[in-house]
Amino acid sequence: MHPLLLARALAGDDELVEVRYATGIPSAELDPDRYERERRRHDLMVTTDVVVLEKPLRYHWEWTIRDRDLGDPRKSQGEVTKARVKSRNRGQEKGIDVWLALDALVMCTREDLDCVIVASADSDLNMVRDYVRMVPGNETTKVIQARILNEHQDLRQSPAWDETVAIDRAVFDACRDDFDYDKPLDDIAVGQFLASIGSARDGMRD
Repeated sequence: MHPLLLARALAGDDELVEVRYATGIPSAELDPDRYERERRRHDLMVTTDVVVLEKPLRYHWEWTIRDRDLGDPRKSQGEVTKARVKSRNRGQEKGIDVWLALDALVMCTREDLDCVIVASADSDLNMVRDYVRMVPGNETTKVIQARILNEHQDLRQSPAWDETVAIDRAVFDACRDDFDYDKPLDDIAVGQFLASIGSARDGMRD
């Protein structure tokens, strides 16, 4: 999903003040193809006035056993078994939840907004609303959680948030970002994309 399209869908008829997107960025050295793809995606996102907060992914090695038929270990005690394994240096997001929570807290100090919507299902963010309430002047600032639900899930309201709203299949499909970021940015394609999506500043107060 494109953050701007999702933000518009969640804001509805309310005025959209700012869209902020926190994410991990792959290593240009360890994962150059993915880095270039995400770099193009983020650069194009910035042109729509979305504020992109990037944090480098943290990499670690992991191994996966390729041979599944290794026998019953209970019947082969003491035997040495050879197996083929596949290794990869995998990147993971670290600290994005803390960063997002702090960013939401700072945003709530702005006088031009009275509601913050956090699009995440991370339970580590459940303390955001309570910390927002501790800031003088933010006693009435509404803090809403938006989370993806599949067709087999029911929307449950959490006491940690003022409200929880669903990102269902219809919203997901309406907010899809189908731009091909695997290819270098083409001026014509970029122009058509920007014309179709607009800017986060569209409809905002000057």
